[in-house]
Amino acid sequence: MTAVMKVLSKRGKQHLLLVMAVLFFAGCAVNDRPIQLSSGAAPIYPAQAQAQGVEGEVTVQYDVTDQGLVINAFVKEGSLGQVFDAAALQAVTSWKFSPARRDGVPIAQNALVSKLRFKVGTRAADEPRATSR
Repeated sequence: MTAVMKVLSKRGKQHLLLVMAVLFFAGCAVNDRPIQLSSGAAPIYPAQAQAQGVEGEVTVQYDVTDQGLVINAFVKEGSLGQVFDAAALQAVTSWKFSPARRDGVPIAQNALVSKLRFKVGTRAADEPRATSR
């Protein structure tokens, strides 16, 4: 490194140091990332509700462990007398996440919220992106 620095002009040294600093901080940024859904099921539309043309949505709150598992899931807001609650909870608890990372260390996430929509004529739509609080 010192041999390279001797050959470079003052301006070249500044450019090299700038590039090194950018690469260093870019490497640090790689160690931080948000939570990402990696797998899981979409909610299954309850057959009777679909046959009757019943639509609705369910808001589920849950935590994700530092291993990416969903725990403590509960219906925060349902619709139509709990018709879709079980399907929504079953789907959310099947989800697996790549956990968020801070300084390269996986971290748990608490009080994440997702809204799952059930609309006739389509597969039950879900919003698996973990929308926090």
